[in-house]
Amino acid sequence: MFTKQFITGLASLALANQATALNMFRAEDKRGLRVHTHVEVVTHWVTVTAYDGQEPAAPTTTSEAFVAPAPEPTPEVAEPEPTPEPVVQEEAAPVEPVAPVEAAPAPAATTSAAAAPVVEDEPVKQVETDNSSSGSSSSGGSTTTSGSKRGLAFNKAELTSAFTSSDKISWAWNWDSSANGLDSNVEYVPTLWGPIDMHTARWNENAEAAIAKGSTHLMSFNECDIASQCNLPASAAADAHVQYLNPFGDKAKIGAPSVSNSNIGGQGLDWLRDWVSACETKGCKYDFCNVHWYSPLNAAETLYSHIKEASKICGGKPIWLTEFAPLGDSGAEASPSESSSWLSGGVLSELDNLAELERYSFFMVADGKLTSGSGLSASGEAYLS
Repeated sequence: MFTKQFITGLASLALANQATALNMFRAEDKRGLRVHTHVEVVTHWVTVTAYDGQEPAAPTTTSEAFVAPAPEPTPEVAEPEPTPEPVVQEEAAPVEPVAPVEAAPAPAATTSAAAAPVVEDEPVKQVETDNSSSGSSSSGGSTTTSGSKRGLAFNKAELTSAFTSSDKISWAWNWDSSANGLDSNVEYVPTLWGPIDMHTARWNENAEAAIAKGSTHLMSFNECDIASQCNLPASAAADAHVQYLNPFGDKAKIGAPSVSNSNIGGQGLDWLRDWVSACETKGCKYDFCNVHWYSPLNAAETLYSHIKEASKICGGKPIWLTEFAPLGDSGAEASPSESSSWLSGGVLSELDNLAELERYSFFMVADGKLTSGSGLSASGEAYLS
């Protein structure tokens, strides 16, 4: 007679040993990744048939543990760099300027190059100027401006048509020295974006042409305190200003290079202070100083103090605010509806009444900013109110 015996004791002992082995792996990742360990236990049962009196030796039970590898950690991805200012489409001749980004942060705006205006055969208009250097004191307030301080910063002249018929708008500029089709109802202010060949090659001809057509002001370089813009030390910018702007000192009012409202050392008003100091010995001719401002919606008071401090640095000369816009909670430019409430909530009134401020232009005439499609955006309507 046969007797079947199922040997299970050793199998139970083997399972206990496996449980002890499960604690052998701990994963630590300082980046906070969760690591899951998956264990499979496989037990082989052995059935032995034994005859009476011939019991076999105790069977063995084998278990195999399979530990799944920890998942690969997710690589950290660096935040993208801000979109650099400005991008331009260039034709063979003449080369168009670098224009500002129309959306922030977003694809850069582009401009289409146009032929430089032809200088008409008529006497150049002479404008009363003092062009006093920073070393000489001059009275604050307006130079030659009459009527509205409000102006337009644009890339595409065709988008300005909704504004130029309004008596609220008296002037316009476009980071370039050619008006490119701007309505003659407003004064065009040529700008030498920077002392580099693509701009200086056309500067004298374009500035003379604009003055002949009625322009009474010229502006120097764009944000030399910022690496992505003109990007020049103050002393070098003073030398270039003397070379390219001083020759027009008896024909038009001349603006100093524009600066940002950055509070980083060597930028913003620090850079302007250094430029004014350099001009005391180099003899720069300029009649007004030019500032930009971008800060949160609730920081309007810093806009007014920025303008007042710039005027002090420039010896009491009037200030032009040629770029400004509030920023939303995300740090990007505020939406048109937010900007509308901000402008009409007292900012425009304050700027109109600020004694140190001669002219200003909101950033900028472009779709999604002051315009929406072929019409005005909410902020555009507020700007004309």
